[in-house]
Amino acid sequence: MRVDPRERFTKAAELYARYRPSYPDAAVDWILATAGPGAAVVDLGCGTGIASRLLAARGLDVVGIDPNQDMLAHARAAGGGPRYLHGEASATGLPDASVDLAVAAQAFHWFDFPATFAELRRILRRDRWVVALWNQRGVSPLTDAYEQVLLAHSGEYRELATHADTIARLRAVAGTRAVTEAEFAHVEVLDWERFWGRTESSSYVAHGIDDRDAFARELRALFARHADDGKVVWPYQTELIALQLM
Repeated sequence: MRVDPRERFTKAAELYARYRPSYPDAAVDWILATAGPGAAVVDLGCGTGIASRLLAARGLDVVGIDPNQDMLAHARAAGGGPRYLHGEASATGLPDASVDLAVAAQAFHWFDFPATFAELRRILRRDRWVVALWNQRGVSPLTDAYEQVLLAHSGEYRELATHADTIARLRAVAGTRAVTEAEFAHVEVLDWERFWGRTESSSYVAHGIDDRDAFARELRALFARHADDGKVVWPYQTELIALQLM
């Protein structure tokens, strides 16, 4: 049975907080250069507050919105400046015309588009920006092999909408003054604990693996084949799309 998107990360909240990657400084620079001046930011689907903290560290007034109380608990515990509210992208609870910039990191593919954009047009000041971003696996022999293991073991992974589908839908949103995109590369160096924790933090692993023992054995063997001195290099591409709403 398909899990409610608002509850998908309850089982993985602690792992998400501990093991999910951050975003490169260049991506944050691009967001701020694209969106221009403005102090009030909403992070939709903020999860454990990874993007919220990055934006708050630049001196912005950030409120994170998420429907999952377990994720919000980890966000609040991490501190870093943002404040957090229980809500949804389509029902933030924020006042009209109160936000200069809306950001959704690793989240927009879960949103109801018509309801979310109606809410964004309500809470954003005129001609302000919406930015969606995702950390995507880069291309390497390790990540290619990892993809095959996921396809073999997770039915949910095979079925879930991709970020590419969501970006295509965002490009087609009506009533935009401008649309711009960017990509930035970055890497993590992972030992086995972080490699496994990063894997387990994914909702399609938390909910979509039938034979967890076999999955773990394949991942352990995969890690061993690609590790150098007990660590692997994991490449990312951070992909961003920004829309200026009229």
